[in-house]
Amino acid sequence: MIIFTSILIYFGYCLPNYQGTTLPDTQQIIKLNQTQNFDSLIIKFYKGGANVLCLASTIDQDQTKISDIEFTNNSKGSQVYDYQSYQANSEYQLVQIGYIAMIYIKCLQSNQNQQPINIEIYYSENQITLGCINDCNGYNYPEIMNSVCVSESCHCLDGAFGQFCQFQSSQISSNVLTSITLESHKWKYFQFQFSSIDINLFSQNQEEQLYYSFVLKQNPQLQIPTLEDSHKLMSINDIQQQLQSKQIDTYVDIIYIGLYNNQSQAIDIQFKVITSEEEQESTFERNKIIIIVTGCVVGSLLLFAFGLSALKSRQQRQFQLQIQEAIRRNLSQVQELDQQPQNPGQQLPQINHKGFALRFIKDHFKGHNYEKIIKAYPGLSQFEECVVCLEQMKKPSTKQLKICSVSPCFHIFHTLCLEEWLLRQKNCPFCRTEYTRKKIIKDYPWLEVNTIRVNNTDSTYLSRMKNNQDKNNESQIEFVKQQPEGQFPNQMEEINE
Repeated sequence: MIIFTSILIYFGYCLPNYQGTTLPDTQQIIKLNQTQNFDSLIIKFYKGGANVLCLASTIDQDQTKISDIEFTNNSKGSQVYDYQSYQANSEYQLVQIGYIAMIYIKCLQSNQNQQPINIEIYYSENQITLGCINDCNGYNYPEIMNSVCVSESCHCLDGAFGQFCQFQSSQISSNVLTSITLESHKWKYFQFQFSSIDINLFSQNQEEQLYYSFVLKQNPQLQIPTLEDSHKLMSINDIQQQLQSKQIDTYVDIIYIGLYNNQSQAIDIQFKVITSEEEQESTFERNKIIIIVTGCVVGSLLLFAFGLSALKSRQQRQFQLQIQEAIRRNLSQVQELDQQPQNPGQQLPQINHKGFALRFIKDHFKGHNYEKIIKAYPGLSQFEECVVCLEQMKKPSTKQLKICSVSPCFHIFHTLCLEEWLLRQKNCPFCRTEYTRKKIIKDYPWLEVNTIRVNNTDSTYLSRMKNNQDKNNESQIEFVKQQPEGQFPNQMEEINE
C-alpha cells in the first residue's frame, strides 16, 4: 500500500498542471489560478513535424507574424521563445516565463500546416536565471537529466550540449567507421575529441541531400549546427580550414558534428573522422587491433573501478552510521541536560524530542553548495565543521558533504545531518533554539542564495552575516536574548564563560 501511494505521488508530481493544444498562427489565451504562489512557469510545446516557432508572452500577440521576429539566441521583451530548438527543427520547444495569471500563446509557421501543437505547462519554484532556462533541466521537466546550473550558466554533462543542454550526442573516435540511420529532416549529433586540427570527414554515401556542420564545445550555449551554416557531405570533407577560421583556443579539443538528412525518407549512412587524407586501409586495420587491445585494458579498468565504487559505497554507509550514532549521542546529552534542575526545587521544562516529518524538512531546509552559501553570506564562513557529525563543510572529503542547509537561526550544517536531527528534535543542533511548524512556515524562506535576499532584515546578527562582520558566539547571544526570560539558562552560562 505504501509503495502504491508513493508511485501515485511521484507520477502526480511529474504530471503537467495544464495540458492543451493550439493551431499554427492562432493565438490562444490561457488563464491560470491566481491563488497559486510559484516563481515561474515551464511551457513545453510538442510540435511533431510542424515547422513552427512557438511564443509565450504577457501581452497580446494576435497580430504577430514570423517575419516580425528578430531571431536571436535570447528572447527579448515580453516574447519568450526557444530559438535553438527552432533552428534544429526539434520536436520539442521549451520556454520559461515568470508566473502570471494570463498567458498569450501563439505558434508562428513558415509554411501552411494545420497540424495541432500540444502544450504542457508546469508550475515551478525555480526563479528565472539568466543563461539557465528551466534551471538546465532540458525537456525532461521536472527531472534533471543533462546538466547543472552554476553561476547563471548551464554546464552540460557528457553527451549533451545546447543553451540548456537539450541536444544529445554520441561519442565517436578517430578512424572508426560508424553506421547510423538518419531520419528524414532530422539532425544527429556526434562528439569528437581531437589533438590536431588536421581533420577530415569521410562518408561512404553519395546522396544529394546530406549535409554536415559542427560547433565548438567552448561556447555551445550560443550556437548549434544548423542547415544555414552547413556544407554538403562529400566523400572527403576537409574541415581543417573551417576550424582555423574559428580561431580555436589551444585548450579546446572537442567539437560537436551534426549530420542532416534533407530527404523525405530515412537513410542509412556510414562515416568516420580521419586525421589525414592519405590514410591507408592497413592503418585502419592496425587501429582496429589497437581498439581491441584498448577494450581489454578498459575492461580491466572497469573491474577496478567497480571495486573502488563498492569500497566507496561501503565507506558512505559507514559514514551514514557514524552520523546516526553522533545524533543519538547528542540527543542523549540533550535529554540529560533537560533532566538536570537549574536551581534546587526548579525543573527545566521537558522537551518533546519527536521531530518533524521528512517531507516538511526537505521542503523548508533545502540544501545548497557550501561555497555558494558563503558567497552570499560571508559571515557564515566561521562555520567550517558540522557540529552534528564533526566533519568538514569547507573542505569536505566527498561531494555529498558539500551540500549544506542553514537553520532559521542562521547556523549551517550538512543537509543530511540536519535532516536526521530534525526527524528526532525540533530545535537547532548548535544553539538549541526551539522550532515550530508555524514559525518555520512564517519565516520561510530565511535563506535566498540565488537572489541574495535576507528575511528579517531588522536583525543585527543577520545583517552582520551578510556583511562578514560576525564575531564568535554572537548568533547565540542574540537568539538567547530574543527568548523569554528563564529559557535556555545553560546556553547563557556557557556563552558568559
